[in-house]
Parts: sequence; structure tokens; C-alpha cells
Amino acid sequence: MKEEIISNIENNFRNEVKSNKKVKNAHLLVHSNKLGVHLNFAEGSMACLGQPNHLASVGKLFTSTIVSILQEEGVLNFDDKIINYLDEDIVSKIHIYKRKDYSSEIKIKHLLNQTSGLNDVFYHLLKKIVDNPKMEITTREAILWGKENLKTKNRPGEKHFYTDTNYYLLGLIIERVTKKHFYEVMHELIFEPLKMNHAYMRSEEHTSELQSHSDLV
Repeated sequence: MKEEIISNIENNFRNEVKSNKKVKNAHLLVHSNKLGVHLNFAEGSMACLGQPNHLASVGKLFTSTIVSILQEEGVLNFDDKIINYLDEDIVSKIHIYKRKDYSSEIKIKHLLNQTSGLNDVFYHLLKKIVDNPKMEITTREAILWGKENLKTKNRPGEKHFYTDTNYYLLGLIIERVTKKHFYEVMHELIFEPLKMNHAYMRSEEHTSELQSHSDLV
């Protein structure tokens, strides 16, 4: 019975991908220790089981988990102000709202729950990169660009606004307190304990500074 169900799932998956012209490639992974089921299929013109997948903002879950682990270890606290961890050129006047400077009021918890009031640099810079594919920018440079070119959205802790900027800052804080590159911490606290042997960050080839703190494959 189980083999028949698995076969039906596989056939339905492959037929759906083949019949839907909007879907070029697809992967299906289903795993259950309780049911003793492990399905891993790939279908499409370029799909293969070993193909890396860009997880993008899924990395934010890993980043927040690392910050939580560091809190449990007493390395930092959610209520700590970010000015205690970041360089002056980063945090100085990073949050000016209605002519008042709130930079010293931003806490780690505001970054985690997306309530810092900072604007999002990602899509603004993505447009520049699309126009100029040779353009390169580090996390630090992206934050500084946002500080100079974008307006803040609200006071810290006032409203929710989803932005990559918050997690760029968390990545820099993680690097500061661990004295390691972000990707090294990711391997140590996430990939290795979970035996994610094929996971890595694209920025591992850049040893100077990270391209993104939420850029996983």
C-alpha cells in the first residue's frame, strides 16, 4: 500500500510539472521518520537531485536562531542596544525619523522582529545590480548606502516593516561577538549540528566581508 501511494505521488508530481508550461523545474522532498517515508524527486529540463537551490530569506530563520543561541550562551541579550556592538560609522545617525535621532534606541530585538524602523536596501540595490551586473557591494557598504539614501519608516519598536537591512546588521553583530565570519558561525551552529552536509553560503568564497547574511544554498 505504501509503495503504491509513493508511486502515485511521484507520478502526479512528474505529470504536473510536464503539463504545466509555467513550471520549468521542480523538486519534491517529503521525509517522515515516523511513517518511514523519504521521497526525493526532481523533474524538469535542467532539474537534478544534486542541484543547489537558493534559499534566500530562509536564511533569516538561521540568523535569528544563531542570535537566540548566543543569547542562551550569555554572549548577548535581545534587549541590548546595537550601538554596543557595531562600529560608529554604521550606527551613527542610522535612524533619523522626523528630525530626531533614534539610533541609540535600536535594540537587537527590534532587528529580530523587524520593528527597527529602518528602510530596506535590498530592492533598491538590486535594481542597480541588474543595471550593472559587474557591481559588487559588501554588507557594510549596503548599510551605509541605505543610511545615506533612504528615509526611515517609523520609530524603533513602533511598527513592523520587513527589511533585509535588519538582518544585515544582525549578521555584523554575530561576526563581532564571535570574532568569526558569518558563514563560519553558520556551519558551526546550524549546518554541522543538523548534518546539512551540502549546504553552504555563496559568500564563503569572499573572505573579506560577506555579500549577504541571508544568502544560502
